[in-house]
Amino acid sequence: MSAIFVLLVALFVLLDRFQQYLRSSEILRAPAHVSSGGLRPSVQPKPSGAGAAHERSALCNSFYGTICKKSGESRDPTGIVRPDIEGEIEALRIYEEIIRQHRDWTSDQVDEELVKVIYTPERRGRIESAFRWVRQTLERLIDRERRSVFTTREKTLLKQRIRGTRLELPPPAALYADEPDIFTKNEVFYERTMDGQRRMRVGGAYLFTSKSWFNVIFTLAHEFGHAIDPCELRSAGLSFPAYDRLTACFLQFGWVPFHKDRSTECGENDQLSEIFADWLAVRVTAEALKTFATEFHATQLVGAAVNAVRDLCEQDDPQLEVDLTNHPAPQFRIESIFGRNPKVREILGCGPAPGSEYCGFEFQPPVLDQAEPFAQSQTRF
Repeated sequence: MSAIFVLLVALFVLLDRFQQYLRSSEILRAPAHVSSGGLRPSVQPKPSGAGAAHERSALCNSFYGTICKKSGESRDPTGIVRPDIEGEIEALRIYEEIIRQHRDWTSDQVDEELVKVIYTPERRGRIESAFRWVRQTLERLIDRERRSVFTTREKTLLKQRIRGTRLELPPPAALYADEPDIFTKNEVFYERTMDGQRRMRVGGAYLFTSKSWFNVIFTLAHEFGHAIDPCELRSAGLSFPAYDRLTACFLQFGWVPFHKDRSTECGENDQLSEIFADWLAVRVTAEALKTFATEFHATQLVGAAVNAVRDLCEQDDPQLEVDLTNHPAPQFRIESIFGRNPKVREILGCGPAPGSEYCGFEFQPPVLDQAEPFAQSQTRF
C-alpha cells in the first residue's frame, strides 16, 4: 500500500490542476423516462443555430476531420464526452483522496470505498439501461434480417449469444478482483472466460469520461459485437453463410487485410473481429440516432453523431501508446465505417458517400479466376 501511496502523491500536483475543472463538469443529464425496457436520456430541444447547415455540411464532407479536430469536451443534448485522460485523472484523484484519509486501511478496504464513490447507483443505472437498450436493438436487427440472410436457427443462435452476455458492474469490488486496475481505467471490454462465460466490464474512469448516451450506446454495441463476431462464432464451431459474405466484402473493399491462409483471419495481428464490432456498433448507433431524429434539431443531431465516436479520436494522440495491431486506424473507423454508413448519412441529411460501397450481409462477391486473389486495389480511406 505504501508504494501505491508514494506513486499517487507524486501525481497529486498534476491531478490537483484538473480537480476544480472536473468537479465543475460533474453535472450530467440523467435518463428521464422508460422506453424499450430501459431508460432513455431526457431531451430538451433548443432552436437550431444559424450555423447548423454549415456544421452538418462539414460533417457530411469529412466525418473524421470534423469530429477529431475538436478539442476538450464535446456536448450533445444527453451529455458530454471528455478526453480519456481526464476521466482517468478524476478516478486517480478519488483513489488518492481515499488513501490520504484512511492510511490504515487495507487495499481491499480502499478498493471497496473507491467502488462506492465511482460506481454510484445513478452511474450504474445509466450503463445498465443502455446495455438493455443495445441488447434489445441487436435482437430486433437480427429478427429484421430476411430469411435469405439468416435462417430461423441462425437467428436463434445469435440472439442466445447476445442474451447470454452479462454486464458486470461493481460493487462489490471483489467482482473485479482479477483485474483491479480497471477501477481507474477508461476501458469497456468484452471477454470470454475459461469456462465459456461471456461478460462485459466497464472501467471506472469511463463513467467520468462519457456521459453522452450516444457514446455509451456505440461503446456497448461494439463490445456486444464481439459476442457474435466471426472469430467468436468460429471458436464456438459455428459457421453462417451470411458471415462468409460479409467477410468477403470486408476483404474485397480492403476493410481487412487479405490473407492467403483463411486460418489466419482470426489470428494474431488480424482486424476482422474489430472491423465487425465497429460495423455492427454503427448499425445500432444509427438506430439510436433515428430514435431522436425528429426530436433533435440539426445542430443537436450532429452533436449526437459526433459524440457517438468522439473517443475513437483518442487513438491519434501521439502521447498515448495505442496498439493498432488489432484495431484499424481511427481515420478508417470514423470516416469509412461510421461516416459512410448509408443510414447514418440519411438520418443526418447527408447525400450518398461518393465512390464507395458499404458492406452488408447480402454482399455477393464477384466470381474470380481461381488464380486471382481478392482485389486489393481498393484504398482504405
